[in-house]
Amino acid sequence: MSSVPTEGWHSVDEPCSESRHVDPGDGADPPSGADLEDASGAHQGRVDTSTQGSAQDTGPRLRLSPVTARPCLPPLRVTLAIRVAGLLLVAPVALAGLTGADAAWGAPGASTSLADLQGEIDRAQAALDASVRQSAQAAEQFDAGRIRLAAAERAASAAADRVGRADRAVRTAAARHRGLAVSVDRSGGFSELSLLLGGDPRRALDRLGAVDALSRRQRVADAGLRLARRDLTEARREADAALATKKKIVDELADRKRSIEIAAADQHGLLDRLQARYAELERQARAREEAARRARQAAAAAAAAEAARQAAAASARFGKESGVAAAAGRDFAALPVTAAPAAPVLGSGGAATAVQQAYAQLGKPYVWGAEGPNSFDCSGLTQWVWQKAGVALSHYTGSQWSEGRRVTRAELIPGDLVFFNPDLDHVGIYVGNGKMINAPHTGEVVRVENVWWSSFQGGVRPGG
Repeated sequence: MSSVPTEGWHSVDEPCSESRHVDPGDGADPPSGADLEDASGAHQGRVDTSTQGSAQDTGPRLRLSPVTARPCLPPLRVTLAIRVAGLLLVAPVALAGLTGADAAWGAPGASTSLADLQGEIDRAQAALDASVRQSAQAAEQFDAGRIRLAAAERAASAAADRVGRADRAVRTAAARHRGLAVSVDRSGGFSELSLLLGGDPRRALDRLGAVDALSRRQRVADAGLRLARRDLTEARREADAALATKKKIVDELADRKRSIEIAAADQHGLLDRLQARYAELERQARAREEAARRARQAAAAAAAAEAARQAAAASARFGKESGVAAAAGRDFAALPVTAAPAAPVLGSGGAATAVQQAYAQLGKPYVWGAEGPNSFDCSGLTQWVWQKAGVALSHYTGSQWSEGRRVTRAELIPGDLVFFNPDLDHVGIYVGNGKMINAPHTGEVVRVENVWWSSFQGGVRPGG
């Protein structure tokens, strides 16, 4: 995730035409290989119904007070930050007679004014944006840490093997040394005088030569034993260092995992809060609609009804995303802190298979650190689909950026990886016609949407 706008989150100025996405339940089918030259061909009508650049598909966004128009927000925030309040301000002069210059647009006796509600929504949305960004970056760093842990485990294993070899070498050298010492004892020692005076004088020089050779062998054995012991000491030192490095990475991963779990709980709470605030907006809008109908003010009643409809849709959306976020948090909490797995068995088929596999994952939830088959984070999704296509990728955006041939926007073809933000903390798979499939962020599912061109950093062609 890395380097998990952040993994799955748009920048603040992302245009509307780059923000709409498709509900995976709309009947989209994965393309065949022949479709891949233009992914909009057989799938555009079934996968994504957005209109590029349309100024009509985001709805009104009036605010409580006049403000300068700004580009619309990303797909989640388009719904989350619907300016229901603006719709309630339609025909304020006519409605003012109903409340007598009441500043609050809520029903009579409402405890929260419209301005207060909008303020709460804005603050909760800003907090959610910040939390999502931070947790997505943390998720990609968590993925990177798992790769480092895998390397540390390999290093620790290699160091342990070296200790074993060094220990066996010491045992062998010590046994050789002991054997030579016994031979020396049996020969009566290395005293030249005793060798010359003892035994048959005619063979004294032979005995002296034999003992000299034995002495040289013992000196070699002594040196070999010292070297073996030194190698064993060094091997043990390296093994201890490798284990310490491994433990440090595990501790760092555990800390990062706890921070992501805390962020998950925070995001769940913020989504619940937004759901409740939009529900209150709906309640106030319904009350205002009824008051306008009683006053026979049809335009005001219609505006209030539309505001209530949009608020209800936003509340329902938040409720759904809160449930998805809660499940994602539980799934992530249940994951043990483990190293990245070894390279899996690869499939084949190249880009066509990668795109087809990406379509097959639509609707599966985003979970930090997940790499399939039931849930994914952004780099876990791209790793999964290209594994099925015959190319091994790391589960980390920072590594995937270097695991293929770089391509420009003009060179993109279906199957290429598309990277976003200066720290490369989000990645998707390009499917043609300016669209990508990605695992966006907590509370969301794998989906098709327009490429985030405003934060696009470049493309990578795996295996290319």
